Amino acid sequence: MKNPTEHFSDSLFSRSEILPNVKSSIVIPVKDEEAYILKTLTSFALQVDIFGEQMDLEQFEILILANNCSDRSVTLIKDFQHNHPHLNIYLEEVTLSPIHANIGYVRRKLMECAYSRLCRNGGGIIMTTDGDTMVASDWISKTQQEINNGAEVVGGRILLSKDELAGLDEFTLLHHLKDEKYQLLVAELEGKIINAEYDPIPRHHQHFNGSFAITTECYARSGGVPVVNHLEDCAFFEKLEGIDAKIRHSHQVTVYTSARCIGRAEIGLSYQLNIWKNLGNHIEEYFVESCDSIINRLTQKRSLMKLWKLKNLPLSDFNQMMNKIAPEIIIEEEIYKSFLNIHYFGEWYKKVIQQKKQLNYKNRFPAVHIDKAIEDLQIKVQEYSDYDFSQISIL
Repeated sequence: MKNPTEHFSDSLFSRSEILPNVKSSIVIPVKDEEAYILKTLTSFALQVDIFGEQMDLEQFEILILANNCSDRSVTLIKDFQHNHPHLNIYLEEVTLSPIHANIGYVRRKLMECAYSRLCRNGGGIIMTTDGDTMVASDWISKTQQEINNGAEVVGGRILLSKDELAGLDEFTLLHHLKDEKYQLLVAELEGKIINAEYDPIPRHHQHFNGSFAITTECYARSGGVPVVNHLEDCAFFEKLEGIDAKIRHSHQVTVYTSARCIGRAEIGLSYQLNIWKNLGNHIEEYFVESCDSIINRLTQKRSLMKLWKLKNLPLSDFNQMMNKIAPEIIIEEEIYKSFLNIHYFGEWYKKVIQQKKQLNYKNRFPAVHIDKAIEDLQIKVQEYSDYDFSQISIL
């Protein structure tokens, strides 16, 4: 068992060289997952290609980092390795100090390791899921298909396990289903307004570590997972948006995760389920961003994306167009300079949004009850279905 330091990722799995045919390296952090880990690993033994045929198991490897486990997780993983010698499963067991014993640190080190290994094969796809999650039988092949279609990053659809979904109490289930409906409507509306060619409708809202993949080239361009203790997937997604990564939210890529209300991370799905459980029947307290606010935000972003393509605009023309797109923003010289000099739209857009957030702009679009938001979004999604955004011009 290793007792790592900050720079230990280079030594992880060093006893097991990556095989020459491996194109995908799947990383799974594990801490006390004895109730789920066998189901997780079994789902990899059943992988098929996009035609439903048995997948070539030499095309992928699974890197498991068991950290600070106090249950039978490691024993179960070793037994599974012994019983499935045809699978490229590699295990490292580590004891982390309190400062490093968090999911952000572990996931970052695992992805760094996967990146280094795949680079020896000329590159590939870094994939990740969780120790309480069962991937669909075509999870790997469907992810590869999305990458082949032009995506650099793939967020898969994360569903709650049907068995555990049925075990949720009435109000937790109600809040979860309402939130899912709301988030999916927002994602559909975003698809209609932004209309990114690499993330077309149908699309969803999830880009989390239960089902996440990134090419080694994009990983290198991003600089890797940010140094955070939790919600590292959200922080990484923001970073990827900042470099204009081609992010696909695919319904074709699916996993099924546990519905436990007490999880291994400080903040995550289990944390949210617990909040909903405690909310109980107080549905009147469930407020979200309004439909009007979402439409304003997305249409403004679309206009800024069009403006971004008009590089080398004189300052006077830039100010005029910015005033038309976002009259609430005071245009400072720094915004214009960054418009001219920054390489990525996402990076510039973040600067614009940061200035907007300083203006207490929420007063214009107060939060609304989730039922009201869902009703309004359903109407707008239908209206926007026949709306030709290609005819919109900011000129």
